[in-house]
Amino acid sequence: MDIGTIELSVEALIGSLLALSILFAFCRSLLSEDFVSTFKTRHSWKSIKVLEQACFCNVCEILLTPSAGLFCDCCGLCTHATPPCQRRADREYRCKDKWLRNESTVRHLWVHGNLPMGVHCADCNEEVDHHVSTDPGLYGWRCAWCQRCYHNDCYTRADSKEACDLGEFKDMIFPPYCFVAARTRDSMRLHLASITPPDIENWEPLIVIANTKSGSSTGANVLSLLRGYLHPLQVMELGSRGPQDALQWAAKASPRPCRILVAGGDGTIGWVLNTIYTLNIKPQPSVAIMPLGTGNDLSRVLGWGAEPPSVLDPVKILRSIRRARSVNLDRYDLQIEKLHYRLPIQRHPTKTIHVYNYFSVGVDAYITYNFHKTRESRFYLLSSRIFNKLLYFTFGTQQVMQPGCEHIEEKLTLYLDNKPVQLPELQALVFLNIDSWGAGCKLCELSNANGEVRIVNSISDGMMEVFGIVSSFHIAQLQCNISKPVRIGQAKQIRLQVKETVPMQADGEPWMQSPADIRLSSRSQARVLKLAAT
Repeated sequence: MDIGTIELSVEALIGSLLALSILFAFCRSLLSEDFVSTFKTRHSWKSIKVLEQACFCNVCEILLTPSAGLFCDCCGLCTHATPPCQRRADREYRCKDKWLRNESTVRHLWVHGNLPMGVHCADCNEEVDHHVSTDPGLYGWRCAWCQRCYHNDCYTRADSKEACDLGEFKDMIFPPYCFVAARTRDSMRLHLASITPPDIENWEPLIVIANTKSGSSTGANVLSLLRGYLHPLQVMELGSRGPQDALQWAAKASPRPCRILVAGGDGTIGWVLNTIYTLNIKPQPSVAIMPLGTGNDLSRVLGWGAEPPSVLDPVKILRSIRRARSVNLDRYDLQIEKLHYRLPIQRHPTKTIHVYNYFSVGVDAYITYNFHKTRESRFYLLSSRIFNKLLYFTFGTQQVMQPGCEHIEEKLTLYLDNKPVQLPELQALVFLNIDSWGAGCKLCELSNANGEVRIVNSISDGMMEVFGIVSSFHIAQLQCNISKPVRIGQAKQIRLQVKETVPMQADGEPWMQSPADIRLSSRSQARVLKLAAT
């Protein structure tokens, strides 16, 4: 290679390095303060059907039709779904700051018009929507952070540029200045480096986790409505990775405690409680429930109801969570050691499942198992509480006509506190931590009607109640409160030897269990929020 060729190669190398340095500088410029400022205030558009009220476009001030209107579920800005209005809204109107650097306060973010129904002016205390009938269109002002509302005239007298105190729910909000972002993924996610607790009295922030696959579209609606009242990033959808990302907020907020609202069924709630235990978050967050599943047994016991409210009111939801008190809930370890009954008997590694509500063996588990197989099928197209209950009824009726769990007592050996128990003829055994099983059936309460020694059920005494079920028809009678369960006993230490393959379920999650040695005992507790009746 001659000298000229070497010089050309060196020049090409220098040119390549120069191009790379320019590209690197450009990438750094994308992360400049101006770009980040635009990035962190991006709107999150959803259909205005969620709001269930008349809305006007903030850009052209024309009444929006439900099919053609969008609203930002972070700040409440409304626009047409057509490009002219939506692009202008994205370009000219700010959304909530997702985080603020080197700041200790957040300023009001005022949005014109489209106020919630029934709100009162923060200045004159008169109902703002009284004026809408006489002055249609965009009327009144609302701060997207503190939710204070004003008439047009009152707004001109208010100090709209002062620092915002975050309003009634400030003790539940992560202010945008309290955390540091390590890196960002998109406008609705934040990789947290740390959280500095703000100077807010009794600050116990709320993290919202919703399973949007539960309860038709209710989970998505819960997310959209609560983002407008809280920091948008503390309201999260349960993804395929589980609740780990959401619970990092609780871990980073330590030593301050957090509250968590889980919108989902019993399976989703168990997933969140298990993850809190696995991550060893201290202090333990207290979990509230928005019932979106089919059974919702834990939600019933804790006072959150059997189903979500017909109208989702974010103010009522947040006030209920604040009013609820934190209590302990026993967490049971279900330890399963598989056995092969051949000489010599072969034992396999122990599998541990956490149980919070109940554990059962037999016909009820078999019905649930068939339901889950159907729901996981590619032919399962409908997802609603009514359709799911219809499926349960279908499989329950099938077990009446063609019993599949007769004489299950012959396949089991039960020990309560190390004492063997002689089982009567049964089709199911149920072990209860809470007095709600099979979508609200209260076995302890029904058993107390016998006139025997009364059972006082507690969710935190480390004691499980044990009942027997005679048939699937017996289940239907129990759910109609016209029969009583077979009372077996109660214990803190339970051992169950399974001799043949039988159906089982724990908190509504079913499986077929081969021969095994099973032990059940309480070794720790979770924290949950219990709502007292008003």
